[in-house]
Amino acid sequence: MVLASRDFEVAPETTLDIDYRIAATRQEREAAFHLVYKSYLRARLGGMNRYEMRVTPYHLLPTTEVFIAQYQDDVIFTISLVGDGELGLPMELVYGEEAALRRRLGLRMAEVSCLADRRTQFRGFFPVFIRLCRVMVQTARMRGYDELVVAVHPKHARFYRRFMAFEVFGQQQAYPTVRNHPAVAMSLNFARIDRELPSSYDTFFGESLPEEMLRPCPIGAADCDYFRAMIDPSFKLAPLGEEEFPARNFAEAAGVA
Repeated sequence: MVLASRDFEVAPETTLDIDYRIAATRQEREAAFHLVYKSYLRARLGGMNRYEMRVTPYHLLPTTEVFIAQYQDDVIFTISLVGDGELGLPMELVYGEEAALRRRLGLRMAEVSCLADRRTQFRGFFPVFIRLCRVMVQTARMRGYDELVVAVHPKHARFYRRFMAFEVFGQQQAYPTVRNHPAVAMSLNFARIDRELPSSYDTFFGESLPEEMLRPCPIGAADCDYFRAMIDPSFKLAPLGEEEFPARNFAEAAGVA
């Protein structure tokens, strides 16, 4: 059963009470997928479906991990990390040649995807985003990936470049699975930031997280069967949609496809 959804602000003094981890149970994945569904629907990045979850084909792969931030009984933030594997990467729908070139260079990639939270405003929630991203990027390094890649709205590329040291490697394209909103492809190469030490480096890598916190929690066969019927229709037939909408939640505020 999908947990009930409610929008709320998280006061700064409560952020230390939030639990950050890799989703390990069906209920945790359901809550994350429902949160992405609500967030994308509100931002007009996705359409309605009867399951009220945004499940992608990549979520059924053992190379995908779902990260959640939970406050009390509520999953309030989620990010998915899709390791390059059986289906490749989600962005290859648009950036196939660019991804293939990076593979030929010997790079192991993981794509950041399905980012969503349960607020109406980004301000005041930034510490939660940072802490969950720290779990995600340290997990990616532990798994042996060379870099993270992401497709973001062009107007948010500056944030990813200036704050998180991402670089653009694929020019602006219409992105079918988010109703043809525009996107650019960006990458965060770990070897590069180890050399350059950007200002955000210590934020994400200054303190190593406990290994048990980063332990793999691959989806099981029973849960694959359970979620398979719920795959979002946009991954079968990409819908058309308008490109510009006012920012109403983090999915649009951060621009992750």
